[in-house]
Amino acid sequence: MVSPTSKAQVPLFAVVIHEKGGAERREVFETSEISVGRVQGNDLMLPKGNVSKRHARVLHRDGRFIVTDLNSTNGTYVNRRRITQATIVREGDRIFIGDFVLRVESADPTGDAPPPAPSLTPGPRPTGSDSGQPSAGMRSAVEDDDELTGSMPRMVAAPRLPVPSAEAPPGPSPAARAARTTQSDEEDTQRALTLDFVAELVARVSRALPASSFEARGQELAERVEPVLRDAWTQLSGERPGRAPSEAAVDLARSELLELGPLTELLADGNVSELALVGPRRLSVTRSGRGRPHAPGFSGDTGLRLALSRLCVAAGEPLGEALPVERRLPDGTRLSATRGASGEWLIVLRKPRRLYGSLEDLVRRGTISRAIATFLHQCLTARLNLLVIGPRDGGTDLILGALAAAVPDEEILYAGELDASFDNDSRRLALGGPPAQVAHGIQLATRVPLGRLMVELGQPALSEAVCAAIGDGGDGVIASRTAGSLRRGLVRLVSDLARDRDAASARELLAGSFEVVIEVARLRDERHRVLRVAEVSGTQGEDFELLDIFTFVADRTAAGGLIEGSFVPAANPPPVTELLRLRGVATDSSLFSRPPSR
Repeated sequence: MVSPTSKAQVPLFAVVIHEKGGAERREVFETSEISVGRVQGNDLMLPKGNVSKRHARVLHRDGRFIVTDLNSTNGTYVNRRRITQATIVREGDRIFIGDFVLRVESADPTGDAPPPAPSLTPGPRPTGSDSGQPSAGMRSAVEDDDELTGSMPRMVAAPRLPVPSAEAPPGPSPAARAARTTQSDEEDTQRALTLDFVAELVARVSRALPASSFEARGQELAERVEPVLRDAWTQLSGERPGRAPSEAAVDLARSELLELGPLTELLADGNVSELALVGPRRLSVTRSGRGRPHAPGFSGDTGLRLALSRLCVAAGEPLGEALPVERRLPDGTRLSATRGASGEWLIVLRKPRRLYGSLEDLVRRGTISRAIATFLHQCLTARLNLLVIGPRDGGTDLILGALAAAVPDEEILYAGELDASFDNDSRRLALGGPPAQVAHGIQLATRVPLGRLMVELGQPALSEAVCAAIGDGGDGVIASRTAGSLRRGLVRLVSDLARDRDAASARELLAGSFEVVIEVARLRDERHRVLRVAEVSGTQGEDFELLDIFTFVADRTAAGGLIEGSFVPAANPPPVTELLRLRGVATDSSLFSRPPSR
């Protein structure tokens, strides 16, 4: 320990200690370094069996707090992540040691201690030791203790918890926040303990049976797994008296051993569009274009690999050693997986996107105005080539579904990353296969009199094939591109087309391919709006020349956070109306001179 030479030279700091199920206390230290452990002789003694004799060290140096784990049995966690090296912590960060949660803060040298910093309650987060988080199923540090490391590894900053905005309205009182934080900690700890038990059950059963027996699912596998699972449960109950796995833990283990674990119900949920796994326990689910953490995930690597193997078998190609893994399931779901440098799996499952609705539905939602709906219908009737750009949050799907519904008598031929299902599946035909085959299919699709090519441009070769087909006289194309804004989407498409030509030629090719572009976004009130409908009239230097036809202008934020605004039309009929007239579609000039509509 570093001893102070005088009080004036030594920084004072305090530690706020909260024990699970106990009250919170605060201790002030007049030294630059303290040791934390279970036994006497430590500056801060935490007398619990899951705390090591010499567990951690906290250092105050150069105005910073640094925490180091001293090779403890159960580890030290900062903001729910296990640390393996000296880690910088800030006031408000939480340090987990056994059943204790610590917060460090500067102390008032005058002796008047400031109130404890409010605990920040994180949103739902994945839990468990596999994801680097504290688990209540810790080993006893009394039986398996540690030694001091004697060295200071390099320092890293601790991951930060979300900090509330200064503009946010006043939240709960500090006491209410502390109570909520304590409840959240206990729930997370219990969830992690359950998953630890499940992981052990799954690992024991998988070791007792041949690996090939788990690839299939059915009654035969259940009959083989059940007695082995019960034996493993009995063994664990004897090894951990008083902390035996519950029947709920056995059900979770059975789900991973016999089915797809947490993915079983999520894949069957029609509202779920995408699933992502980073390691076994960090599972996120996308509904309505919004991703949210989902708990619990898998118990461990064994259960995750069993599910991945079964998905690959269902796709017709068993899981091998080659990476990355790319499969398409029978229902059209795309499976993509790889391993990170640390060995953890990264898995993404994307379901086919269901396109539904109509232009009238979009008007009722406030996504577009009546005038925009009329104009888009005229564009479809004249078979103009349309490009929809927006982020991957469901907005482009709304527009594509409405445009498809507006041509009920035409066959929808789709390609690329769309992977869509339509209200009337008899109207669709997927164009797939090798790139050359897809390009040929796109050429044919643009020549079908009662066909409508709908394509998501996500690959350079696909963008090239679509623009080439349009250049050869194809029309009626409805394309989409994922991007944060209209200009970003156009820039990305130029980059795709510039592989075999210079950027200026790529811009000219793109400008000559689509007559009308549509930008859609989700605003702060969670509602989608078409922000802009514009005509692509050409290029100007390194940019596109876009003539606005309709734009959305936000007026104010109403009660409840709803954003109110107007769809403002162009003052005069845009040049594209002449093309509509030449193709036999009459337009009313008042469509572009009416007062703004909401």
